[in-house]
Order: sequence, then structure tokens, then C-alpha cells
Amino acid sequence: MKDWCPYMMMMVLQLGLGTGDIVSKGALEGGMSYHVFVVYRHAVTTLILSPLAFFLERKTRPPLTRPIFFKLCLLALCGYTVAQNAYFAGLFYSSPTVTSAMNNLCPAITFILAIIFRMEKVNTKTHRGQAKVLGTLICLGGAMTFIFYKGYLFPPLKDSSIDIHGLNSHSGATHAKSDWVKGSSFVILAMLCWSVFLILLTSLCKDYPAPLSMNAWIFCFVVIQSAAVAVIFERTASPWALDWDLKLLAYVYNGVLVSAIGYSLQTWCISKKGPVFVALFFPLQLIIAAILSALILRERLHLGRLLLCYMG
Repeated sequence: MKDWCPYMMMMVLQLGLGTGDIVSKGALEGGMSYHVFVVYRHAVTTLILSPLAFFLERKTRPPLTRPIFFKLCLLALCGYTVAQNAYFAGLFYSSPTVTSAMNNLCPAITFILAIIFRMEKVNTKTHRGQAKVLGTLICLGGAMTFIFYKGYLFPPLKDSSIDIHGLNSHSGATHAKSDWVKGSSFVILAMLCWSVFLILLTSLCKDYPAPLSMNAWIFCFVVIQSAAVAVIFERTASPWALDWDLKLLAYVYNGVLVSAIGYSLQTWCISKKGPVFVALFFPLQLIIAAILSALILRERLHLGRLLLCYMG
């Protein structure tokens, strides 16, 4: 059972991420600022993880040395402040399926970085080594297929309000600006930062073996960093206002289920299986997002989308 735990956790995490993108896209359509979203989301996460880390890891938490402190700040900046502002900017300009499709780049980039940092070895003479290289090429090819090939629009969803590349045909949303090229570019930047984050996190898990405390510190730094970014872009009070609406649901859902629970489980999986293992599950999010987007957001089904789901 222990051998299957990382696999089950990563599949559940991808389900949570895919659902979170649907909720977030709906909130963005309603006028939510993605800069403010990153702040509130991780503020919720910090409030949940901090007391848990304080009480549960009192006896096992190592001291916070200066090198570890700077590593935590760097991880917060790279993996969340930059990556998530870029990711949700991509979601704002496109759709959950576009952002999930670009996640196919994460395993390829992480694998290449792992080879550079000598965390993975590839022997192209063996079947395993050939499979790794082939999988990397498929991930890259799948993402490029999604960007450059749209394909046939299937009849059942021709009356949908949002198509696969976020090009609104008759949507009533007034805040989302559809530009799938810009959206894809932002998400590619996010995946690059996230892959670097996974590599760096692997070494920190060995130096600071207290996952709850480590994540609590990281999210605390994310709140500070992302708040500084949000203040620059959102200089009025209205984007910061809280109400009982879809935006509040997006803050709480992503803060509790995705960040607090999901990323803590991801940290545990990285410590057990490594960064490449975690990255390999990211394409699963595309399939989940494609299904949920078609059912909830009524996105149009294009041939290119189905091909990429198959490749994932």
C-alpha cells in the first residue's frame, strides 16, 4: 500500500488542480485580479499550515539557518510568486484547457534540468533510457501541437460560449481578454519556473526535513512577495474587496485544498520519489481540465485538443 501512496496522491492532486483552474477561471471571468488572487490564496494557506507546523513539528523541526532562509525565499519567489502570477495571467488570457496543455512541458523541462544537475541519468542504449527520451519529445510535441494546431471543431459543442483557445464567441463576460498566444507564453514561463522549483525543492527536503514547516515558511514569504507585486499592479481598493461570491470560493478552495493540502502532499512525494516523478503526472491535469471545461465552461472541442489529450 505504501508503494502506491505517491501515485494515488499525485492523481488526487491533479484532480484538485484541474478543478481549481475551473473555479479560478470562473472568478477571473467575473473580474477577479490574478495578482490579488495569489496573495489571498496563499494567505489562507499560511493561516492553515502555520499552527499545524508549529505544534506537529516542534520536536523534529531543524533550526532555520541563514542558508536555509535564503533558499526558502528563493523557492517562494521562483515556484509561487513568479510562477503563479504568470500561470494565472495565462489562465486569464486563455482557458483552463490551454493552461493544462502547457503543463505537458513540465515533465520535459524538469527531466532536462534533472540531467543537467545530475539528478537523472539517461542511457539511450537501454529501453528505459529510450522511453525517457521519447516521453520528453512527446511532451514537447504535444504542447507545440496545441499551440499551432487547432483542428476540426466537433459539432456537438458548436454553440459553446468559449472555444478551446479562449476565443469568446458570444460570452457575456466583460473582464476576460482572450489571447491564447499571450496566455500560452505566460504559462510556458510558469512551467519553466515550476520545473526549477521542483529541482531546488528536492535538495531542500534533505536539508530541512520538516515538510509542514518548510511549506509554511515558503507560503509566508509568497504572501509578502506577491503582495508587493499586487500593490504595484492593483492600486485601487476594489480588487481587494471580499464578498460572498465565486472569488471568495476561489481563494478558499485553492488556498485550502490545492496549496495547503495538495502542495504538502506534493512535497512528500518529491522527498520519496524525486522531482521527475511528480512532474510526470502534470499531463493528467489536461484530461481532467478538458472534461470539466466542456461540461462546466462549455468550451468547444477541437481535434487538436483531443489529439493532445491522447498524447498526454
